[in-house]
Amino acid sequence: MKTSLALLCLLLLAVGACRAKPQIPSGAPARPAFTAASPGPASPAARRYPLKGVLTAVDAGKSQVTVEHEEIPGYMAAMTTPFPVRDDPKVVFLLRPGDRIEATLVVDNGVSYLEQILTKGFVPTRTPVTGGAIRPEPNKGVAVGDAVPDFTLIDQTGKPVRLSQFRGEPVAVTFLYTRCPVATACPMTMTKFAKLNAALTAKKFGRLLAVTVDPENDTTAVLRDFASKIRADPARWKFLTGDPKDVAHVAEIFGVLYYPEHGQIVHSQAVAVVDPQGKLATIYFGEQWEPEAVLQDLEKARKG
Repeated sequence: MKTSLALLCLLLLAVGACRAKPQIPSGAPARPAFTAASPGPASPAARRYPLKGVLTAVDAGKSQVTVEHEEIPGYMAAMTTPFPVRDDPKVVFLLRPGDRIEATLVVDNGVSYLEQILTKGFVPTRTPVTGGAIRPEPNKGVAVGDAVPDFTLIDQTGKPVRLSQFRGEPVAVTFLYTRCPVATACPMTMTKFAKLNAALTAKKFGRLLAVTVDPENDTTAVLRDFASKIRADPARWKFLTGDPKDVAHVAEIFGVLYYPEHGQIVHSQAVAVVDPQGKLATIYFGEQWEPEAVLQDLEKARKG
């Protein structure tokens, strides 16, 4: 019989004097220290979906986990996604990277989070993705305040674009691929960037760069057609592609990971602001960011 982590937590607290302790596999990361947090109730309109996957990161302080999850039928394709956790406050402090989990994904008025999390065992070694596709390496992203290494890619008009050519004004950088089927991922990012584009056009400053994580499919012709459909002005908003090695290098700079799986591209989401001097001013990971906040970051970077 499946036992929820919430119940397990209470049982462990009640029988703290037990001699036997759970056996943690060799190499399992240590669990974080306990700090209480209060979950919030869902509205009557909330939708719920079953989720299965493996934890790749746990941020107990923010009560958030990142899950490499299977397809969520009717809502999201298989990918790696960060989720807030709203469960018994002690649950997130028992989770660790490598845990295989089952949970309920709650989508409530545009906000998504996990509850009713069950652990299904520890996965000490991740199976490498097969195939010869070039993928960015982890842990190479620059830190906020550091200079962003220069790079050159090709925009939707077929012209080379260097990051350094935008010195003197702030730049917002994000990642996408044109075939993305998940409404809350790339399409939502492009909707938010369209709002940014309109605001920057009105204020007459700033640039937007959208780098594809699918360079083999997203050629300049594909990006040109995509940009035209969403009415992106190539003078301000550039869609970039290039050699797969060059694209992977740019993703590494901003801490973005991606790989092909089942005909799609699983990728992390990020929006970065590079200041007029070429330094990383701010960066948001995941989907929980708003164009108004990025616009404020661009204005702050512009003023120095």
